[in-house]
Amino acid sequence: MSTNNKQRINIAITAMGGQGGGVLADWIVGMAEASGWVAQSTSVPGVAQRTGATIYYLELFQPILGQSEKPVLSLSPASGDVDLVIAAELMEAGRAIQRGFVTPDRTTLIASSHRAYAVAEKEALGNALADPDVIHRAADEMAQRYISFDMAALATATGSVVSAVLFGALCGSGALPFARDSFEQAIRQGGVGVDASLKAFAAGHDQALLGDGCTDAPRAEPKVQQWTYKGQDAGIHQLLARIEADFPAELVTTLSEGVRRLLDHTGLSYARLYLDRMQQILLLEQDQGATASYPLSQQAAARLAVWMAYEDTIRVAEIKTRSRRFQGLYTEVGIDQQQVSYFREYLHPRIEEVAETLPAGLGRWVLKTRWASVLMEKLFAGPKVVSTQSLRGFLPLYLVARMKRWRHRTLRYALEQARIEDWLQLLVNVTRRDPSLAEEVAQLPSLIKGYGRTHERGLRNFSLLCRATERLHGHPQAAAVLAELHQAALKSESGSELAAALREAGLESLAAELGAPGDQQAGAVQVMEPQPAP
Repeated sequence: MSTNNKQRINIAITAMGGQGGGVLADWIVGMAEASGWVAQSTSVPGVAQRTGATIYYLELFQPILGQSEKPVLSLSPASGDVDLVIAAELMEAGRAIQRGFVTPDRTTLIASSHRAYAVAEKEALGNALADPDVIHRAADEMAQRYISFDMAALATATGSVVSAVLFGALCGSGALPFARDSFEQAIRQGGVGVDASLKAFAAGHDQALLGDGCTDAPRAEPKVQQWTYKGQDAGIHQLLARIEADFPAELVTTLSEGVRRLLDHTGLSYARLYLDRMQQILLLEQDQGATASYPLSQQAAARLAVWMAYEDTIRVAEIKTRSRRFQGLYTEVGIDQQQVSYFREYLHPRIEEVAETLPAGLGRWVLKTRWASVLMEKLFAGPKVVSTQSLRGFLPLYLVARMKRWRHRTLRYALEQARIEDWLQLLVNVTRRDPSLAEEVAQLPSLIKGYGRTHERGLRNFSLLCRATERLHGHPQAAAVLAELHQAALKSESGSELAAALREAGLESLAAELGAPGDQQAGAVQVMEPQPAP
């Protein structure tokens, strides 16, 4: 049903903070009033949805010539009674469909196809991203017309914001009975960022003319580029030459990236240790009659590199004091480096992170000595806010970052290397008796991520699944069971899904070890020692 012949047009706009939903509503109202229509707009903010999603509701009414009565317009949208829905982000379009604002008998849906991830997607330990194709299919089915493309990309390319592109798409759709000049005049009347907004408007208008449905250009699969070193360090060139000479071509790209990570993390000797470990795994797989794709080595190469490049206080300090990080912040905020600016870093090191930065023996002593732990906690642990653009804030972080050359002496290094060696030994044992199960064991380090409590919980789950692997010895579906346990461990930090999966697999004793978060006494300190090798 076209809105061009309607006397009353109902419009719902859904946008998040910073996307210009209010500006878009003002443009529409200004354009309608300039054309002699009666217009009313209201907004309902939602503070809990991804920086605050807001619904703007507009009603446009065309008075009948000679009629003196004023219309009574609604203040909020009703299911099944919306002619036009404009969504500044794809999942907001999905939420509008769920609310019943989009109906096949009357609604035109205009939505940007780009994504802003929800809290539930970002907080999951594994990949919990929603499938955008589900929204596209629902929109095609539920809307009378559906117009969608990546409006955020167009906004960036034109130096404007997504609301201007949405306004252009609205004009190009023909969903409102106003000429293009009326749209452009509304932008000029706004008086802010007129040139950029008009440019973005034109881009959105032209893209909308391509037709209904999602008209994004198909994106080619990103090609993984092999890292190449252009410096003069002979040791690094020797490492890369070793990869080319000693490893199959299928592993070269992954191993080169692993070397790059570990050179950046600790240095040449650490990257060499990585290749030594990977050569052992490759030889083991070849002894077991490996296929041409080397699945075990592929999985181990990626997981081992990420694990060895663990995040400690030294790593965090180094990243926060890098010059390219400041350049990135300047670019993101859109300011010149010569302008006065202040960036604040929010840190919350725990006593464990502080002690693990010390030499191994001293760090263990601090964690086991109550008065020393309390003193160190008062001096160095706890929430902190520092400005890296002041000498007082930058210098301590810079000095911690400079400890990179002594990382191999720290308690954290000793703990991580012991855990890695235990995992490698488990991988060797399992590969010799069940290669398919070994491929699942190679993926288990993906559970270890983050820092603080998140790292502890991931390490706990990793340890449980390593022990579960031993107990699954001889099980006819051991690999499938371990894969299910792995997926259960990635569903949440609480461990409830993993506990249920362990019980279902007949591993009740391991499930009993999973306590609810916060079970440990406040202030209790423990050293996360590695598990003994099976």
